[in-house]
Amino acid sequence: MVKVTTTTSVNITPDHPTYIAGHAMRTEKFKGVHDEIEAIMLGLQIDGKPFLWIEADISNFDCDFVHLFKYYIVEALHIPYDHIILSADHSHSAPLLLTRNPEMPHDDGWRKEVLKKLIDGAQETMNKEFHEAVRVQCTKGESQGYYGNRNAKDKYGDTSIVVIEFKDESDATIAALVNMSCHSTVLSPEEYQISGDLLAAVRRELIPYLNVTPLVCNGNAGDMSNRLYRQNNDFNELKRVSSGIARQISQFDTKLDLTLAHPQSKTFVFPIEYDPDIDVLKARLADSQAKLEQAVAYDERKWLISEINGFQRKIKAGHVKMDLEATILRMQDLEIVVLPCELVSAFGRQIKKSSQAKVCFVWGYANGQNGYVVEASEFGGGHDGISTQLPKGKAEEFVALIIQHLFNN
Repeated sequence: MVKVTTTTSVNITPDHPTYIAGHAMRTEKFKGVHDEIEAIMLGLQIDGKPFLWIEADISNFDCDFVHLFKYYIVEALHIPYDHIILSADHSHSAPLLLTRNPEMPHDDGWRKEVLKKLIDGAQETMNKEFHEAVRVQCTKGESQGYYGNRNAKDKYGDTSIVVIEFKDESDATIAALVNMSCHSTVLSPEEYQISGDLLAAVRRELIPYLNVTPLVCNGNAGDMSNRLYRQNNDFNELKRVSSGIARQISQFDTKLDLTLAHPQSKTFVFPIEYDPDIDVLKARLADSQAKLEQAVAYDERKWLISEINGFQRKIKAGHVKMDLEATILRMQDLEIVVLPCELVSAFGRQIKKSSQAKVCFVWGYANGQNGYVVEASEFGGGHDGISTQLPKGKAEEFVALIIQHLFNN
């Protein structure tokens, strides 16, 4: 039996200016609020086992924050650790919550406030009435013309979208979850009004079609954006893109019913530890700085500044030691691969094709943030290869381990 709550919307907008996450070009605190920064929560019970899923309009949650939240929820609400997902939509126009950037420090007061609001919202959600979902309907399709692989239009880009609706006895939708894969980055780095950006806007645009506020979770979006498709980078463009994607979703006609039962969860850790070649990083930093001196085009300058920032961060950090904690949730017809990273679309395709479930999707930017997971072929100078903390070839090992666990599930 499947039971769900209606979604809970928690306003986590700061009441004072903080730094904004996501762009190296942007160096000042926000100067206004275009749309509220929210966390959307959904409670589920599958065969009596509880789940809590959350997506927030921020760039990233760091692992320490996630662990604080999850351990509290395990203790207070008795939800299994593996059944809790705390994720970000990866908006680059939202307040900064991560603690790792000393040049743009997080606001500790707001960070603590967000933690409290998420805990209160989780308790509210799990104390709501759980409605029986007599039908779970999945709708699938592809978005066309609004986003794709951000490195080149001819490279593979995962534009698939999955919509899961929980229906009552009258076939009305009680709650819905939407999975798509795209950087939430329509807005300019020079925009200083905070916003949930693309995924939050799609969520709001979908309300008239679904008659509920859906939880919109980001997938394998490491190399996905609308950079090569947008006509501008302001709020009018955000409206055009988000309303266009929502309209396409409303017209998807591939539908199937899912049976959600016998839930199983599996969490495993992929450890990474190495010393990067600092001399190589310094040489590449100098090359990017030289290119920036000659660059004129806005997008080229933006990317070079981001690359320079990435090289400087790697040089300063030195030794790398981290754990990628992945979770696989399987509930008969549905399998969800929950990852604390920005997985590129080609890896997402491999994972989804390897699943034996009727429907499988990747839920990225979830339960922490450990950067990009990028193919070895992208280490020749692409932005994603520069930004990743993984050494060349480690991403393939990580994805192979995920697929191995899918086969053993």
